[in-house]
Amino acid sequence: MSAGTQSRIENPTTAIEAVKLLVGSQSAPRLAMQGRSMLPLLHEPMVLELAPAGRLRVGDIVVFEDGGKLVAHRVTKLGSGALQTCGDARPWAPEHPAPGSIVGKVKAVRAHSGENAPVVDTAGFRLRGAIYGRTRAARALPFRCMAFARRLSKALPWRRERPYAALVEAMSASLRGDDEAFQRALNRASASAFAATARRHGCAATLLEALRLHDGPQPQAAFLRGALRAQGRQSVVMSLVAKSNAASLASVLAKAEIPFALLKGAARLYADEPDATLHASGDFDVLVPTDRLAQAIAALRSQGYDERRYADVRDRYLAHHHHAAPLFPPGFGFAVELHTSLAPPGDLSTRLDWEALRGRMRSCTGPAGEVLVLDRVGAALHLAVHAIGQRRLRDSLLLARLLGAMSEGERAELIAIAAQERIDPIRLRASFALGARLAGVTWPSDRVVERYLEWTSRREDVPLFFAQRSQLAEGWYAAGGKMTRLALQLVDSRSGLDEEPGARTAWRVAGRVLASGVAFGYAGFMPGTR
Repeated sequence: MSAGTQSRIENPTTAIEAVKLLVGSQSAPRLAMQGRSMLPLLHEPMVLELAPAGRLRVGDIVVFEDGGKLVAHRVTKLGSGALQTCGDARPWAPEHPAPGSIVGKVKAVRAHSGENAPVVDTAGFRLRGAIYGRTRAARALPFRCMAFARRLSKALPWRRERPYAALVEAMSASLRGDDEAFQRALNRASASAFAATARRHGCAATLLEALRLHDGPQPQAAFLRGALRAQGRQSVVMSLVAKSNAASLASVLAKAEIPFALLKGAARLYADEPDATLHASGDFDVLVPTDRLAQAIAALRSQGYDERRYADVRDRYLAHHHHAAPLFPPGFGFAVELHTSLAPPGDLSTRLDWEALRGRMRSCTGPAGEVLVLDRVGAALHLAVHAIGQRRLRDSLLLARLLGAMSEGERAELIAIAAQERIDPIRLRASFALGARLAGVTWPSDRVVERYLEWTSRREDVPLFFAQRSQLAEGWYAAGGKMTRLALQLVDSRSGLDEEPGARTAWRVAGRVLASGVAFGYAGFMPGTR
């Protein structure tokens, strides 16, 4: 029998069971060492003789099962029924094998597999082993310091990775069908950072699909497939559940004769669009006329929907939000947000309520019959509004798909709508500009929009703690390099659901101002996107 590269004994399951039986029968099965994790004391071609684990002491070498393999490592800590082990050569990586996984302990170490091989674990050998076991933490300290220094070095802004910028480039290349650009983008950041950024921006399933379409042999792609596979499967499964929920929701509102339009993910799922499963929603957005909101809420409640944990704040939702408190279906399902507008009151000058959007709706046929959804111009406008701030690349990707499929006339309508915005014009125009850039579509832009997009690209690669609290810097760029009312509103932004926080507001604003300064300075020293 042999040990793997981490002193793992590579055996089929049947061989492992055989070793367990031999140890249990008071036999002394022998296992050949292979690997480097127990250097310098244990190495090839040494052979380990096993005995029942019995009472263990720090310094003993135990053999335990891990992932279908046998591992021979030293006991480094005992207490309260817990067991800690690690390889002598890897003191920074302790393990905690379960008691049931222990096969036995090493009672003797022989020099080789020959019949008359001498025993090498003398008293001095065992003393050295006991010292290795008891000094694991001290021996790990230099390695941990080196690892910390490496992480600190990588945290310096001029050495910072740019996974968000790489993800934007990769998604743009995928939408344009550019295999070479896609593969280049994958190599611009570490696979782990790339995967974490894709998950944070709701792009896990989309990136998996892109990896399938742009199949490549490099290890980066293989790692990403493995890292994102669970999220991709979950997205597909949740979308299948959501299709049923969307049909039930439409049926309830239609029977109550409530005028409504399904929005975003609910509309895509109801229409069974081909890529709908790649963009699973966390809830369903539905637009209703303001004067029919109470009736729509009553209709859903009559079918068992309720606000659950949001019941205590339903009035504050109506006062401060553009939608009612989320309503959850009985049993398992997606929450429903009944909207009276596509944006919170006062956030935009562009009217986005039922009356303003009625001309932007079309009929869509699905499981519950015909329902209304936004046409391509209306859906693109909603996605652009939702993408303001560039916090979720998924919205920009969906917008890019729509812009790429539009006629020049439809794009001209959106350009005109964005040009008329007065409260938050730069960020709205930036949403469209980023979507168009992803799709490879020509779109008007200017210096302030480009500066804002450069800021958001850098902000998303700033350490997350500071990026999430950079509202002052966000407002500065969103106002074209000025300190306007918009900038101050972003710094003091609240959901409207909290009771008056009093002193907490001052601390929150002060923290955001300080964090914004750090984010602003950090982003300025980061490397460019090229």
